[in-house]
Amino acid sequence: MKKVQIDYFFELFEKGLIPKIFPKISNLESEEGLINPDYDEKLINNPDRVYSVFFIADYLKPELNRKVFNLKRVHQFFKGYAIFLDGFASADAYVKYRFRSNAKGIRRRVKRLESCFQISYKTYYGAIGEEKYNLLMDCLEKMLIRRFKERNDVSQSLIRWDHYKSIYFSLINQKKASLFVVYDNDTPIVISLNNHFHGQLFSAISSYDIDYRKFSLGSVEIYKKLDWCIANNHKSYEMGMGDLTYKREWCNHIYNFEHQIIYPKKSISATASATIEYLKVSFKELIFKIAYVRYKKYKAKRKKSTVTIQESKYQVLPIVEAQYDKQYPIIDYNSAEYNFLRKIVFDFLYTSIEKVSDVRVLKVLEEENTYLIIGKSKMQKIVFETSSHIA
Repeated sequence: MKKVQIDYFFELFEKGLIPKIFPKISNLESEEGLINPDYDEKLINNPDRVYSVFFIADYLKPELNRKVFNLKRVHQFFKGYAIFLDGFASADAYVKYRFRSNAKGIRRRVKRLESCFQISYKTYYGAIGEEKYNLLMDCLEKMLIRRFKERNDVSQSLIRWDHYKSIYFSLINQKKASLFVVYDNDTPIVISLNNHFHGQLFSAISSYDIDYRKFSLGSVEIYKKLDWCIANNHKSYEMGMGDLTYKREWCNHIYNFEHQIIYPKKSISATASATIEYLKVSFKELIFKIAYVRYKKYKAKRKKSTVTIQESKYQVLPIVEAQYDKQYPIIDYNSAEYNFLRKIVFDFLYTSIEKVSDVRVLKVLEEENTYLIIGKSKMQKIVFETSSHIA
């Protein structure tokens, strides 16, 4: 008896396929459900396999021919997070419903970004040139590398990066995937790689320029993608598995994953194999739950240590009225020599609500490692404790 393992969530959202053993998917958002055009009756007429199907979302449950198959269920440890958009006319409407009194804060983040920089948004869905695709994917890779290096963490996306880069160009042009980009002038500052499955968007891989962190780019990304989903007849925004704060804040549907062991009713050997598989899966889920809790505590401790080291490198003085009486040299904070100042300048923009076009950075000659950020009406002094600046 052969055992076949199927990552159900992966099959739906990355491949855009329903596994051939299932004739239909029940969908909480649709009474009709989704008919599987790839359903293979040969697998029903000649049942000689045990199927171990994992990461089945509760709102996309597959239907099964129960005259032929039995199944055993195991509830999985991870939960999934999704935003159902039916009944919402815009991202504003959803934000008002979800965040209530804090909705203005979400919209303010978007407006603050747009008031400080020359911001535009672009979704590549159904058409993208190879040169543009390679440029954006290379940019996304660099964002991920820098972000996870700062966090002293490992990105699972980077481990499989060559695979992702090889498949998504054709998927985007087939409308099975998309690239959402936030531009500052012509420079990408947020890039999100998404999968599409029957009117559902799955946010697969996202990252941003960490120098803009103060502007809550993650919230801006979700807000703008929700608007795109609604405008393009997408009924849900899928965030996938993983218990993260931003997912709990944004989603209106927290769901469970299920692992199903499917086996032929009339086969004694299949029943025995399925029972063994069920015990293995149940044991793995128990062990994983224990290990994951310990891993989360370890990561939180390591992250706290990393942040403390970074914050000790420079002192930021309070923002005051722009008044200075000496002609200091202007430096280019976007250059390789001074780009350690870039994040600090953007933090100043956020707090003072200045436009980036009105801001200059001056080097204070009589004080070592000291700079002035000068806006149209405000200024701020930055003093580095040592000559080793942040990269």
